[in-house]
Amino acid sequence: QMFRDIPYAIFTLLSYEYIREKWASKQPQQAWRDMVCGGVAGGIGSYLTNPMDVIKTRLQTASVVGANENINNSIMECALHLWTEEGAMSFWKGSVPRLLHKIPANAFFFVLRVFSKNFKCRKPRKR
Repeated sequence: QMFRDIPYAIFTLLSYEYIREKWASKQPQQAWRDMVCGGVAGGIGSYLTNPMDVIKTRLQTASVVGANENINNSIMECALHLWTEEGAMSFWKGSVPRLLHKIPANAFFFVLRVFSKNFKCRKPRKR
């Protein structure tokens, strides 16, 4: 799972910072801009790591459903099987449902991240 999650986090965070710097930071801060930046970044990270997600899912389900005994719990064997037997597009199977989940989840995550960051950085009022 780290094989997928670490690159996902890297792509998502770098995309978010890049989009925010190039687009959102040049305008007044508004929550919807952070939401758009986060959603787009989550979509980029999700789409770029979908091949790793497909491999992970195939490895997890191979022993349960007995779909393919040639994989033998190897990432490389699974990737090679997908490439040779199903073609390059098999690495993007399930990308639409994953994007439908990750885009809104990241949009809300980054809005809440910015909100909590701003909330923590506020100076307390003097009484």
